[in-house]
Amino acid sequence: MHILRLQDILSGANIMIEPFLALQASAGSGKTFALSVRYIALLLSGASAKSITALTFTKKAASEMSERIVSTFLNLHKDEKSAELSVLCDMLEMSKDEVLSRRDLVSDEFLQSNLKITTFDAFFGMILRSFSLNLGLSPDFETKSEMSNLAQAQFIKNVAKNENLLTSLAIYIVLSSKSQTNFFETLHMFYENFDSVKTSGFVDFNAQNEALDIMSELKEIAVKRGGSQTAIKSFSVNSVEEIYEKSFLSRESLKYQVYSKIYDEAMDEKFVSLKEALKRHAAHLENFKLIELNGFLGAYKEALLQANAKLNMLTFTDITKLTHRLLNFNFDKDMLYFRLDERITHLLIDEFQDTNVMQYEIIYPLISEIVAGYGQNGLGSFFYVGDVKQSIYRFRGGKKELFGKILSDFSQVKEEKLNTNYRSAKNLVEFINEIFKDKIQNYTAQIPHSSEDGYIKVVQSDEIQDTCVSEVEALLKSGAKSEDITVLCWKNDDIRSICEALEQKGIASKDEGAMLLKNSPLVFAFINYVKFCLFGDEIYRYGAESFLGKNLIKLTVDFSKTAQQSLIYLAKKSAINMQNLDILKLIHLSAKSKNLINFIFEFENSDALSAQNSTNGVRVMTVHKSKGLEFEHVVLCDKTGKGRSESGNFICEYDVKNGYEIMLKLKNREYLDEEYAKIKLYSNELEEEEEINKLYVAMTRAKSSLVIIKKIGANGTNPSYFGAYTSNSKEVCYLDIPVQEIGKIKIKSKQISSEDKIVKKIELLSVAKEKTQAKTDDDEKNLHAIYFGLALHFLLEMSAKFNEDSIDKADILMRNKFSKFLSEDDLKDIKNRALMLIKNEKFKSAILDGELKKEQALSYKDELKQIDLLCFKANEILIIDYKSSKFSVEKNISQVQEYIQILSEIYPSKPVRGMLVYLLNDKIDILEI
Repeated sequence: MHILRLQDILSGANIMIEPFLALQASAGSGKTFALSVRYIALLLSGASAKSITALTFTKKAASEMSERIVSTFLNLHKDEKSAELSVLCDMLEMSKDEVLSRRDLVSDEFLQSNLKITTFDAFFGMILRSFSLNLGLSPDFETKSEMSNLAQAQFIKNVAKNENLLTSLAIYIVLSSKSQTNFFETLHMFYENFDSVKTSGFVDFNAQNEALDIMSELKEIAVKRGGSQTAIKSFSVNSVEEIYEKSFLSRESLKYQVYSKIYDEAMDEKFVSLKEALKRHAAHLENFKLIELNGFLGAYKEALLQANAKLNMLTFTDITKLTHRLLNFNFDKDMLYFRLDERITHLLIDEFQDTNVMQYEIIYPLISEIVAGYGQNGLGSFFYVGDVKQSIYRFRGGKKELFGKILSDFSQVKEEKLNTNYRSAKNLVEFINEIFKDKIQNYTAQIPHSSEDGYIKVVQSDEIQDTCVSEVEALLKSGAKSEDITVLCWKNDDIRSICEALEQKGIASKDEGAMLLKNSPLVFAFINYVKFCLFGDEIYRYGAESFLGKNLIKLTVDFSKTAQQSLIYLAKKSAINMQNLDILKLIHLSAKSKNLINFIFEFENSDALSAQNSTNGVRVMTVHKSKGLEFEHVVLCDKTGKGRSESGNFICEYDVKNGYEIMLKLKNREYLDEEYAKIKLYSNELEEEEEINKLYVAMTRAKSSLVIIKKIGANGTNPSYFGAYTSNSKEVCYLDIPVQEIGKIKIKSKQISSEDKIVKKIELLSVAKEKTQAKTDDDEKNLHAIYFGLALHFLLEMSAKFNEDSIDKADILMRNKFSKFLSEDDLKDIKNRALMLIKNEKFKSAILDGELKKEQALSYKDELKQIDLLCFKANEILIIDYKSSKFSVEKNISQVQEYIQILSEIYPSKPVRGMLVYLLNDKIDILEI
């Protein structure tokens, strides 16, 4: 890092600390550095660590921020931190010796302090615990990411007790043409953002009859005047809901071809009256639905409180809402600071563009207090940093508009921008400037700091996945290391298919989703076994046995034992390899939980990383996952599949001047109501802005090389991010990037620092080694593949006979079990494979006249085995093993050969043969053994 970089960041020499500063930090411009230097400058200016609070959004980001601050503070005297030291000299108007002397003076206090660098959720939780008794809460409550399943079950239980409310709920869901899942998504969204929704309290549906009468009159005119069948049919409706579906509502007049034979101005007068009636009906229907939603919202809040009280748990949403109520409706700043044991004098916030409205309203009184305190005694500061161009979390409530709202709410806050890009090569920075200068409002061109040219390639293809693999191969042939290449895509399903395609070419890859501890194959299997012991559901037994390759029995869990004691007991009894690093880490994590059930619930939402993550292999991840990261070489894929579909019953948008605006979604309502048209347009604009932001995030991850794979033949059902296309007669264009190639691939030689050479030893729980069978190949399985295989085996096991009727019935059972784990396309694929199997002549002939035993358990020499299908015939025994892919053919053959050997010893008088049946997505392959 060069001194020039830091001087650029903080705008030159002789800079005093701005007490109130908003920092717009573009991608790669050094925001983490700016934040850490400011924190240290506050310490060296006399602020105690207790008085400084730094907030961010994830535990990982908070941990990285802490490490950066501590490392910089402790190593200021070293050459590697000379740039930071130089900037601190400028900020504090001190010499280097004076800064280091001041650092040494406060060093002991700093190292003994508990740094308040944390997440929003943890900070709000700390406040809430301090006031828990005031709110009727137990101060020892536990936190959980979400409890939606428990809350939904309790909600339905409560609603079922009230016949009127139950009837209203059923009608509400039916009339909304939405699923139960969609209803709960809407309900939870309202719970997250509102205590209640404003309504007028008055509902009048007379406009409905008026609209139907006008349609009847228009139909009568069409009939009397000899109108076409199309014209007559367009006015034929049985309900007001059908009127909203009519395409003519988009017209300003009925004077066009369909009605040319029957049109006169009187028809347009009726048309205007129809639109006015529908506008009134929509407003009353909206009010009615909001009144009902308020009732459901009350029942939902009650259900959540009951679930909270029963388990002594609060979700992060609960904590945020309760803290919001505490600080906005009953704020006693003196009591707050007394309980927190220290006044918050200095507040720093990272990634501010991701803040939601409730978080903003919670920190608002704290910011006000800091600003007021500074006005009185010159003490205190507020600093926030972010980039509205990287706002990509609308789906979870992030409002980039709040970045600017601070500036308007507090005139004392000054704004600065970081315009130098220290991450990417020169060609990449200039390429991105050119692409986004007219796409992002008020875009400021970035200045490249690097003198390296960099490499850009834009290719066009109708096979995105295959081309992706080819481009990765090209990078590897040019000398790039696999661990320096990252493929970015848009959906988790894309990750899995790209990883499989890379593996087929012999290229090691890493599914970033699979890097979580909960997705580690052995942990996944063990947790499934634990759930089986706790809940008895067979799906969990299948999940464990499919990986472990042996039958498992249900054990009784002693709930007086801790979570850690219970896990050790179950691991020993099931012969889980307790020397496996991931299992050790799992047991180590469980030490914080009082009982096993609580730990299992919490672990479902854990973001703990696998202890065995390899750094080798091409990374494959979604764009959302890549935010905040940087990679040497990036291959960016176009989107696959269909465009996004609208969800939810309401448009719900936030405006900094007017707050939230809520309107009921109805087809063609924008042609009836100007206010609705405005909010729909605003919502669509925000959606499009976020799509552009995602592309900006994706393209700014690359340091040296950026390869973009652009789709050929895009259209409304097969959209593209990188080329213009037509949808519903309208042109859609996110970006329109021509095919091109700029620069050459340049491979940097890496030098390993002394820090990189040190292998840190993590002390985990010491557990005696258990004898277990090694499972190396199976570690390649991922969560999706396991569930897919489980579902296929389950479908075939549940089919009473191998015929279509049995498959149809088993399909229902399979969907009930696996619909929450697999997509609709997956479930259809599985059923189709089963149907191909029962029509396969070779398979039908093989099992003809045989006695069939499905999922047959086999105990031999103290080992448990399970055979998919065992067929006893008069003259032979046939072993059939199902597979959904040809991932490890040699291993599959070896497994069946072992079964043949065992059964041959058990039944020496009968010949035994085996068949491997591969149920692939387009055919059935049978291998006789």
